[in-house]
Amino acid sequence: MTSLQEAKEKIASEYEKIREYYAATGFTFSFEMFIAAFAVLALLVSFVLLLLNLDVFEVAIAFVAIMSFAVSIPISIRESRIAEVEKNLPDALKHMALVLKAGGTVENALEEVAIPDGYGQLGSDFKKALFRLRRGQSFEAVLTKTADESGSLLLRRTASIIVDARRAGAGLADVLFAISDDAKDVLHIQRERLSRTVMHAIFIAAASIIIAPFIFGFALSVINFIVVNMLKALPSAKPLDVCALNTTFVVFLMSQALIATIALGIVRFGKGGKYLLYIPVLILVSLLIFEGAKWASNSIVGGVGLIC
Repeated sequence: MTSLQEAKEKIASEYEKIREYYAATGFTFSFEMFIAAFAVLALLVSFVLLLLNLDVFEVAIAFVAIMSFAVSIPISIRESRIAEVEKNLPDALKHMALVLKAGGTVENALEEVAIPDGYGQLGSDFKKALFRLRRGQSFEAVLTKTADESGSLLLRRTASIIVDARRAGAGLADVLFAISDDAKDVLHIQRERLSRTVMHAIFIAAASIIIAPFIFGFALSVINFIVVNMLKALPSAKPLDVCALNTTFVVFLMSQALIATIALGIVRFGKGGKYLLYIPVLILVSLLIFEGAKWASNSIVGGVGLIC
């Protein structure tokens, strides 16, 4: 009974964390309504695909892919906010350092950068930090909490360095100047890496998700056309199991989409799991192009559709 109660409490705690994570996206409607909307959309799309005589397996993938948007959209929005925070961080730190150099207090420095119009999401975060500072919390505690809530690894590292430097008795203005320059260098390296891997990422995505499915679908329809006409000319000939070949192609394309997703994460960020959340969507796109290529091929050669 105790273990069951602990499990319920753990589930409730994790669910609350998800709700807090979703709240950081800035959406005005509730998390439950957000999930329900995608569930309805997934059911509608699945129904339409069934009417188009798509395979039940592919319809199931479409349902999972659409439902995955309920997770991927909040994460994407959060990542874009983190990117905005990190982009504005060096300038904001330098601004604070200049205020401190001019004789201002920590509160004055935070007040100067707590402007959403000037520093975007980082300005909003600093505005919350300023409110906490004025309620009596220490600068170190405020900065640490703000960094944790932002989700930015760069801001968390920056906060940790500032807190350690303050404890060691270093001048805050000098520390902020130094960190500002270092943060700018880190962001420059990240941007340079992303820009250098653009063509590699486009090649991997295009070859794996678009070109290969189209070629496989087109070729399968041509094979099916040849087999059907061969059986008409030679009824005694042993037929080729085109449906088994279709299944082999589908499994291969799904595996290829998975490998391509991992490769994209490694090439772009050095993390194989960076894009794993988007696998259902990429598999769905790959299979839809596969089915579209079969339809296009049938339209050209005048063959019959493959029904398995």
